[in-house]
Amino acid sequence: MRDMRRVVLASFIGATFEWFDFALYGSSAAVVFNVLFFPEVNPLLGTLAAFATGALGYITRPLGGILFGHFGDRLGRKSMLVTTMLIMGISTVAIGVLPTYTAIGVGAPVILLILRMLQGIGLGGEYAGAALATIESAPERRRGFFGSLPQVGNPAGGLLATLLVGAFSALPEDAYLSWGWRVPFLLSAVLLGVGLYVRISLTETADFAEVRAEGATERFPLLEVLRRYRRNFALAFGSRVVDAVAGNLYNAIGVAYLVTTLGLPRSTGLFATSAAMAVQIFYMPLVGRYSDRIGRRRLYLIGVAVTGLFSFPFFLLLDTRSTVLIWLAMIVGLAIGSGTEFAVQSTLMTEMFPARVRYTALSLVYQLSAVIGGLTPVAATYLLLVADGRPWLVAGALLVVAAISFACTLGLRRIAEPAPDPVLEERR
Repeated sequence: MRDMRRVVLASFIGATFEWFDFALYGSSAAVVFNVLFFPEVNPLLGTLAAFATGALGYITRPLGGILFGHFGDRLGRKSMLVTTMLIMGISTVAIGVLPTYTAIGVGAPVILLILRMLQGIGLGGEYAGAALATIESAPERRRGFFGSLPQVGNPAGGLLATLLVGAFSALPEDAYLSWGWRVPFLLSAVLLGVGLYVRISLTETADFAEVRAEGATERFPLLEVLRRYRRNFALAFGSRVVDAVAGNLYNAIGVAYLVTTLGLPRSTGLFATSAAMAVQIFYMPLVGRYSDRIGRRRLYLIGVAVTGLFSFPFFLLLDTRSTVLIWLAMIVGLAIGSGTEFAVQSTLMTEMFPARVRYTALSLVYQLSAVIGGLTPVAATYLLLVADGRPWLVAGALLVVAAISFACTLGLRRIAEPAPDPVLEERR
């Protein structure tokens, strides 16, 4: 059990660090990057441009998933987790020292774009590695609970990023725009050091160690996934899309809508999302524990249903301009809807693929759907422009996506158990 605690701690701290770095960009894009890096357009178009560069980080995530998934399935999980952390950490600190548009002109947004793409590559290999480091080492009957713990790194990192951005954005406008926004990015160096220290102590997972002992590692894991597990992959991708879309909608568009359309202070949206993420941190392990009793698929369906049914009420609550109701909207949408999905997601998807191709399969399911999620702020901002700032086209789009994911999740019924591994059986 001591070894299991070390694995969980290393996965959680590392995942928190990676999600902190990635979320930091999203929070900053919503409140400051449009001003510092795209100052020559109107505020809503500047927000659109900032989100567009942010979306490129999502587009490069599948590249990281393919690259680190390949070597994670061939060489092991541990070394990939250390590498992804270095890529993410260096890129984030570099953003903190990046000159703005006023200082170097068009070079500023270009360099910002490159650093964001590197962030995407790092996170692309992180998600599956952190999840598998824990799930593949956990007792079978408790994999739902242990699998939810690295997932908590997402709201924990997002909460830390949002609180820091919120705190420094409360500075006088001139101070925040000149240096205050940089501090959270520079603090990433501290988290990088802690994360590397705990991850270097990890040992290889039990499942992968068995695959390597059997001599069953795949030369080309991606080709094996596409050849033998196409149906599993397609259903998992469709099931995951709603979480990718909803999470980005609540975090990015929710804040931007409050600031740009409703004219509320930045702190209102930032602290509302902080409250939701704080609830998620305590809520998700409970969902993971409960999934060991009633199954991952059933709980995932509940989360998808909440997300779809709450799409219109979410914006109705924001439109009240009431701080209490805005907090309620974020907690129900982000903590309960997305939180239920995300808590069981990695364990549910892990059970659909054998260990010899699992890093690649899980990475691609998550990161390809994340591309759609990364484009969500851009698409949603465009829909807001088309609708003169009203959110109903955005809410309707979220409802449609939730319906698609609900149908795909229903299709998981026959393949939710661990997939048979004919190659490993043959070699035995």
